Amino acid sequence: MQILSRCIIYTSFTTLVLCQTLDIETLEGLVIERNLHLLASLKQIDIQQGYYDQSKKLQNPSIEIESNSAVESESSVMVSQKILLGGKRKLKIRLYELELTKSHFEHEKLKHEKLTEAFQSFVEILHLQEIKVLQNNRIFSVLELLNAVSKKVEAGKLSPAEKSRVKIRHFNEQMKLRVTDKSLKTAWLSITTMWGDEKSSFDFAEGDLRKLSMLPLSYSFKNSPLIQFAELSVEIQQNKIKSEKAIAIPNFSLGAGLKQSDIPGNTFQIGLSVPLPIFNRNQGNIKSAVYELEKAELELKATESELKSKIINIQSELELLFSETITLKDDIIPESLNAYTIITDGYLNGRFTYLDVVDAQKMWFQSREQYLNVLTEYHQKFFELDYLTGNKMHKNFKENN
Repeated sequence: MQILSRCIIYTSFTTLVLCQTLDIETLEGLVIERNLHLLASLKQIDIQQGYYDQSKKLQNPSIEIESNSAVESESSVMVSQKILLGGKRKLKIRLYELELTKSHFEHEKLKHEKLTEAFQSFVEILHLQEIKVLQNNRIFSVLELLNAVSKKVEAGKLSPAEKSRVKIRHFNEQMKLRVTDKSLKTAWLSITTMWGDEKSSFDFAEGDLRKLSMLPLSYSFKNSPLIQFAELSVEIQQNKIKSEKAIAIPNFSLGAGLKQSDIPGNTFQIGLSVPLPIFNRNQGNIKSAVYELEKAELELKATESELKSKIINIQSELELLFSETITLKDDIIPESLNAYTIITDGYLNGRFTYLDVVDAQKMWFQSREQYLNVLTEYHQKFFELDYLTGNKMHKNFKENN
């Protein structure tokens, strides 16, 4: 237990030394406010808003002026207005309104994607931080063994070769620590790009991998960005069919004006222009719109089916991972620590070989590393589940949860 106590003290000291912490709430705010893809998506909303506002404007009337200077000169002025029939204007406004809603949904869908990516990167940083602490503990443990072996060598109870073997192991563990440091640096650079910075001002992620959110008993697809987007696509196609059918109904232009000639008095004129739907009744566009609707409906069903399958698989994986964490925490890690303690003490008293110590130490640290790996995968899968369902079931490492 002395080894474990020293490792815990070392871990606590390492955590306190680090500053400039990043918690998940700060990360969420940085991504939402500064992610370049999300900012571009907001511009698309502004673009669609402009189209929607324009769609509500009435068509301008037209004026026609004619004049001649023949023997019997005359001039005329005619003002005409195009009248849309079949509810074309209302349907056009509705389509642009749906397109505006679609751009909002696309933004929300992209926000969910970017946040999920950021949260999973955050979890990876937490994992690497824990691995670094574990690796430092491993080095500390090897140094402790090296100190004990050195005393035995000086007392003539062990061969100097045993000391060299421990030194080599110490060098190897230091190399592994440098690899972990490099991976951690890369992970920080990667997550920093999520809010558009080239260099991170943070050097420590605040969160506890060991706090696990419990799986909900049931899931709702109501808030799923994938389902919402597919449902909106169906609604848009339904309105496009109505719009294409309305186009088949001819519009007419109504005009009124005055005509003046050498003959005393003005002549009041009215005009009516109606196209005859003989050759073109928009049949092809209507048929295409119907097929587009059928396609959108099939894609909605496919999305629902794929989503249910993915969620079932993730739920099974999460249940298995949760079970593994319990087994590792309550059974495997304590037993491997007990074995390592017994074998280390026995080695120094001549009852076990150096290879026995190495194997026992390897088993102890591997079980702890495996525990961290399982915890990391559990959190990342949970964030993926949040994205697919559109719900925040994960507690997100927040202190108030």
